[in-house]
Amino acid sequence: MILELAGRHPLLRADLTPERRADQVVTIDATRLRFISPLDLTAVAAIAHTTAVTSGKSVLRLPSDPRVTSYLQRMDLLAQLPESTIAVGAVPFDVRSDHHATLLETTLLTPETAPDVSERIGLLALANLGASPGARVARSVGELIDNAVSHGHGQAGAYIAAQAYTGKTTGTRRLEVAICDNGIGVLAHLRRNPDHAGLTDSETALRQALQPGISGTRDSRGNGLPDLLRQAGTTGPTRLVVRSGSGLVRAARHRTGMRTVSTLAAAMPIQGTWAWLRVSFAP
Repeated sequence: MILELAGRHPLLRADLTPERRADQVVTIDATRLRFISPLDLTAVAAIAHTTAVTSGKSVLRLPSDPRVTSYLQRMDLLAQLPESTIAVGAVPFDVRSDHHATLLETTLLTPETAPDVSERIGLLALANLGASPGARVARSVGELIDNAVSHGHGQAGAYIAAQAYTGKTTGTRRLEVAICDNGIGVLAHLRRNPDHAGLTDSETALRQALQPGISGTRDSRGNGLPDLLRQAGTTGPTRLVVRSGSGLVRAARHRTGMRTVSTLAAAMPIQGTWAWLRVSFAP
């Protein structure tokens, strides 16, 4: 089984709870949601498509707050759900404004769509950060996109979403990007390299992935996640959370260069990798 869903799932809000019933139908209850982020959108898409591949049906109970449902629809989550997913609740009429400078809707990420997605992220970062800081953040997100299309695009797909926040609801101006894929996961990827074949658990693999020069191949491809933190962290306080297998790692970097990392073993494993990047906008 790819995803164990008993109880609350790490990296999803306490009021967004997926549960697997005895008949294998997965119910994602979003009725209590009052706020939804790019991570929530991409995680729900990943869960629904994983369910479609493994056991079939899933049910998404839409938020009771019509404003949240409207945003969920505006961010194309409903359009990205598999046909076997049933949405329960009132869906408001879809009235759209052009928000290309602040939003990247929930999007299927493949080798074919990656160039267009990278361009959208670049435009979003430049519009909100300016030329030099925006380019650094775009390169950082490019590391996550490269990871997803290189070894994360499994049968159930990979999904990306992003939003720039003005600070009105979040307290600080920031950019959030999330990518949730159903690929081989960090542990299996690193073990492809004979130098890391001895890795035995996802928690250690995630910790290793944050070290410079660690790769699932012997080819020199830069420093991956460390480069991501270094580049984005020079723009402002940066937080990266990565979930893969039964491991979870949180990493933060500040403009001063200070860096903190914590890892833990999560009770409910996932196949693939969920990554969430938040970069605050420093003046």
